[in-house]
Formats: sequence, structure tokens, C-alpha cells
Amino acid sequence: MILTPATGLTDLVRESLGDPLAEIAEQHVEPFHFGSGALSTASLHRVRGTTTSGVNWSFFVKSIHAIKHSAWFEKMPEEIRADALAQFPWRADADAYLARRPIPDGLRLPRMYRLDDLGDDRLVMWLEDVPVAPATWDLDRYRAAARLLGDLAAARPVAGRSSTPREPLNRGLHWFCAGPVANLFLPILRDPATWRHPLVARHADPLLQTDLLALTDRIGPLLDALDRLPHTLVHGDAGPMNLLIPSDGSAEFVAVDWSWPDPAAVGFDLGQLLVGRAHTGELDPADLPAVHEAIEAAYAAATAGIADPCEVSFGYVAALVLRSAWTAIPLELLDHEPTPELHDLFRKRVALARFIVDLGRSFRL
Repeated sequence: MILTPATGLTDLVRESLGDPLAEIAEQHVEPFHFGSGALSTASLHRVRGTTTSGVNWSFFVKSIHAIKHSAWFEKMPEEIRADALAQFPWRADADAYLARRPIPDGLRLPRMYRLDDLGDDRLVMWLEDVPVAPATWDLDRYRAAARLLGDLAAARPVAGRSSTPREPLNRGLHWFCAGPVANLFLPILRDPATWRHPLVARHADPLLQTDLLALTDRIGPLLDALDRLPHTLVHGDAGPMNLLIPSDGSAEFVAVDWSWPDPAAVGFDLGQLLVGRAHTGELDPADLPAVHEAIEAAYAAATAGIADPCEVSFGYVAALVLRSAWTAIPLELLDHEPTPELHDLFRKRVALARFIVDLGRSFRL
């Protein structure tokens, strides 16, 4: 656990409650479990308690660090470690709060009360603990999220379009494809043993491996085409799990876990919006086409002033392919016990891979 001592906690409680005389009566620290693939997240905790007057207070505390501190760092091929250390945007979430860039009405960030620098590329963020309303992610909610992500893109355009591969605007996606995709995911997908594994073999159609690997021939052309599109600053991981619905009605969504500091082609944020609940198994693969059509249309309407619908469509699908096609199947779970629940997740994630592959194959370059 990486938490700073409670120095100044009383001041934080007073600030959050708007009560300069508040005193802490009791406090508790509750850990949150998060995905093992999180490279820059060290820990997540809720720190909560009551005051002497019986008022509840609570903070969401997120500890982040450079990937040299991650357990995954030693598992990376040695030849890409230095580049990964230099390129991976481990502090992007904290910087999103510090930058104070424009954000559209209907969307907000949690309040950050304090940022502790622990040294050695380690930070701790003391954030507003947002009360979340129970809500269903139906098509209308997906449309609302896509519209606001389009408004966010329209509010943060990046001047110019890249004309040379030496200085691509979309630097983050270039690094992702040259590093993790090429060195971590594709070797596993090329291994015949992966496709003989019971968790994969039961659910994958005979051509999925061939089709996934055939898409690798499009990596360079897709990146080049994306570089020529209008670019904006983005959220970077705008899946439903990171678009909280506040119970107090203070916004339509509270956006957390900002993860992509580099400019990206218009449409980029739609990819994570589509795959977020598909990754967790909450979204049935049969619903993917309807969600895909709904979010693309809503986002295109919101970004009409900076891009035409064809640019949005291409930016969305090309980035989706490059970022999610080779990570759709949860390869990191292949060493787990093949329970019925895990088989169901693989069924859904394999279907997600097929959906993305078919979208990628539909574009002519």
C-alpha cells in the first residue's frame, strides 16, 4: 500500500465539507481491487470517516507511479524497457487535473484536494469520492456519453495535421503499436498453442487467427492515415467504468482515469466507449452493432465543426483496430483455471475480437 501519512487530513476534511471547525472522530482505509494490467496504478483506496459532529467524509485516493515500479515492467522484453519507461504516460491522470483545460457542460472531473509527490516518480492523488447513481447503460446513455466526448474533442482541437511520419501528432498510438502490440501481444497471437488453448479453441472461429494477423499488414497504413486526420486532446480511456454518473446531478458524467496526454485523431475516444463493458463481459456481443452505430452518430454530430462524418468514422474505427483488435482476447488470463465464468468471458471477448476485425477489414485504404 502506498499512502502518505494523514498529515493535513483534518485540513482536507474541512475543505471537502466546507467546515473550518470540523474535527475527525474516526477514520477508515478501504482498499479497492483493480485490474492486474494497470501499469501506472499502484493502489486505490477509499479513506473515509466521521467528524465529532457526526458528519460523514470520504476521499478516493489513487497512487500512481512510473512503470519501472510495476510488476509488469520486468516481464517486458528487455529491448523495449527503456523506450517504455520513457514513453509510457504514467502521470497523465494527475496532469489532467493540473492542466485545467476546457471541459464541456455536462462533463466534469472529480475535485482533486491534494497531490502528494513521494519522489522517485510516485504520486498520490486525494480526490473527491463521487457518489454514483445506479444507472443502466442503454443506447440513450451511450449516445449521451458519445456526444459529450465529441464536445470534449471540439473544445480541445490541436492545430495542424501531421505531414511526416517522423513527427506524428498521434505519438502515443505509434508507440503502442511499435512497442506493446509488436512485442507483447502479437507473439502470443502467432503462437499456435494460444489457439489450441481450451479457453480460446472452444469459442474462436477457424479464421479468427488468420484475420487478426492479416490486420497487422494494415498497421503502418492505418497509422499514416490517422496522422492526416484532425487531431484533438482526448480522455484516452473513456469506457463506461470511467464515466461515473453522479447521484447529486452535478453533471451527466464525472470523467476519471484520464490516460492519454498526446493528441489523437478525431474519433479516438469512441473505441474505449465501445469496448469498455465488452471487456468486463457486461455487454453482450449481440449488442455491439447497435452501440457502435449509436455512438458514432452522436459523436459525429458533436464534432461537425472540426471534422466531417467520414473522418470521424475512419478515426474511430482505425484507432479501435490499432488499440483493441489484438487485446480483445484476454490473453493475460490464459493461465487461469477454465471455469464456466471464465469460458463465458472468453466467449464474449472472442466475439469482440471478431467484431473489431470485421470493422477493420471493411475499410479501404
